[in-house]
Amino acid sequence: MSQSSNRKKVYPARMFKRAKIVCPSCLKRYEETGEKCQHCGFDAQRSAQQFDFTPPVMERFMDKAGIIAQADEKLIEDVGAAVDDLIKKFSQLELYFCALELGESVNISEFGFWMMNACPLQQGQDERSRAWSILLLMDVKRGLISLTPGYAIEAFIDDSAWEGALQAMAGHLAAGDYRAALLGFVEDAGQLLRDSAKNVNEKINRK
Repeated sequence: MSQSSNRKKVYPARMFKRAKIVCPSCLKRYEETGEKCQHCGFDAQRSAQQFDFTPPVMERFMDKAGIIAQADEKLIEDVGAAVDDLIKKFSQLELYFCALELGESVNISEFGFWMMNACPLQQGQDERSRAWSILLLMDVKRGLISLTPGYAIEAFIDDSAWEGALQAMAGHLAAGDYRAALLGFVEDAGQLLRDSAKNVNEKINRK
């Protein structure tokens, strides 16, 4: 069989890109052509200026709150292995977890948006890696969770379905069982991505 016949087809995310995007502030969708959110007036450039932090290099586990270090010693090993298995199925995917404690006035969704755009890339990565990334923020002080997708993978994410995945892990986080919370999220993410891939294939076959 020839090399060309073995080559997998790659379909760019823009082929499935939605006409609307999610506002990081009010979480409502608005027309992508607008510079500001048409619902709350969110301005990405102005919003980024409010965070007086030095953005860290985006790593798989960012433990600013110290909860992962205090958790089950197998957490990083087990969750890391689960993420590696997921990436074998979705090779473009990058998945990041960040536990931190934000101030009462900080909008966690806006902070996730800022991190996704401001955090330096790891050595050897490029902008395409960030575009296919998912960042899961956990504000352990306020008990809040936020999911921030890169602009490419956002086209494949159904908001309501992923909201269910976040709700499922909330109970584990409240109980302090971070291993169960993160493992459960990785498992749910895998199923949601498989569902999305199936829908994409059906869409392609109808063309």
